Amino acid sequence: MRASCILLCFFMFLAVSSAYPGKKKQYKPCKELVLYFHDILYNGQNAANATSAIVAAPEGANLTILAGQNHFGNIIVFDDPITLDNNLHSPPVGRAQGLYIYDNKNTFTSWLSFTFALNSTEHQGTISFIGADPILVKSRDISVVGGTGDFFMHRGIATIMTDSFEGDVYFRLRVDVKFYECW
Repeated sequence: MRASCILLCFFMFLAVSSAYPGKKKQYKPCKELVLYFHDILYNGQNAANATSAIVAAPEGANLTILAGQNHFGNIIVFDDPITLDNNLHSPPVGRAQGLYIYDNKNTFTSWLSFTFALNSTEHQGTISFIGADPILVKSRDISVVGGTGDFFMHRGIATIMTDSFEGDVYFRLRVDVKFYECW
């Protein structure tokens, strides 16, 4: 009987001690990058400069004008230049390629899936991103889900900030990439 009481007390101690874990481990990134990508939406008149286009829209909608109700239902594909600073005319270090889907009628938000294809003297390879983008929030995080080349199997978080926009035709995103898993 005494042994079972001791055993019961031991398991209760284990249960209570695991319910209050110690201090959380603070993670430090193993690599960081700050990049900008510039999106110029095709509007029917800017074919020479456009880097993105509406490829799907709600029934009856125009493929050169974003839909009403927070652009709900629009799907846009893009192939945007990436620069090291916020100047569209700076030399590109790669391309941001993917899509965004406006996925909510009630608030201005989208869902992103894209890859940075970097091809510069400093970085070679790809970084893949995916996640929700609540556009009206000043800074938002999406997941870095992998990469190739210099970024082989890297994972982490990308903090996205809308750095500039001009109506529905142009926007620039600042992307602060923090890798927490580097191979």
